[in-house]
Amino acid sequence: MYRKPNKKNWTGRDDMLIDGELGARWHQKVERINLEEVDKLPRLLGTSKGFTILGFCSDEGVRRNQGRVGAVEGPVQMRVHLSNLPWHFGNNTILVDGGDVFCLAKFLEEAQNFLGEKVFKILYSGYKSILIGGGHEIAWGHYLGVKKFLQTQYSRKLGIINFDAHFDMRENPQKQSTSGTSFLQIAQDRKASNEEFSYFVLGVQKVSNTPKLFQTAHDWGVEYITSEKMDFMFIQDIYKQLSAFIEKQDFLYVSVCLDVFSASYAPGVSALNGLGIYPTIVTDLIRFIAQTGKVLAFDIAELSPKHDTDDRTARLASNLVFTYIDACVNETTQR
Repeated sequence: MYRKPNKKNWTGRDDMLIDGELGARWHQKVERINLEEVDKLPRLLGTSKGFTILGFCSDEGVRRNQGRVGAVEGPVQMRVHLSNLPWHFGNNTILVDGGDVFCLAKFLEEAQNFLGEKVFKILYSGYKSILIGGGHEIAWGHYLGVKKFLQTQYSRKLGIINFDAHFDMRENPQKQSTSGTSFLQIAQDRKASNEEFSYFVLGVQKVSNTPKLFQTAHDWGVEYITSEKMDFMFIQDIYKQLSAFIEKQDFLYVSVCLDVFSASYAPGVSALNGLGIYPTIVTDLIRFIAQTGKVLAFDIAELSPKHDTDDRTARLASNLVFTYIDACVNETTQR
């Protein structure tokens, strides 16, 4: 159920021989830590910022949700493209690969609980969690870890921001977790704990959600911006809505489902999108959100390498992770 990080996943070009530190890339900076020995996470001192990448190798939730499987291989392929990214974060940033949690056979719920335990240890050590998937069932497991961490905090208002073509608030008759149920599970858990459910979806599509799903979102007070409004001509309105949402939160959990993008940018996903949005507005908004300093947890879901073309989706996913870390490291006041 847990696989420690593999050095073979981190290889790439070596420009440091000529350019020194200015030529560094991620594979030369990442530290590989066995999260079964969490006390080995490097201590964060002073203004240091730490990020731990953790893979979730699962597409059992996609299978249950009747999607096309293949996302189980997403974490390995994403590291291929993370490895060769240039290092722009100086010596005050610590990047850790914490390995992978994987789903054995059909034991998804057990894998999600195990994922939550690993996320809690990451957050409790002062690091931000970056999860790479894997189906969007990653969100329930990620939330479980965030929830446990928030129980150690005095203020714990949590806002959830999801870039997604879907609400992922589907009811499951078998009461099982799927890639389409995570945020309804979170809503129900927040209600059971007398905690507010604050959920904002960007890029949701009418063509991808039934009237029942829109009704469910309405009943739970979900805020959303539809895909046709996810355009730079509306950017000031988007900033305004996001700012109002973020201002009410102590912490943020941000999730990106790669099926929010047009198929021309992200063909390697579990549910192909013919009318998706452009990557540039998402990178802009990730930067906008991360620079508030409130993001604890970030994940990328639904990378399905066997359906990808020229690794377009994997490259896009790695660029989103880069954007997020860059914004956190170069944190400024919100616009």
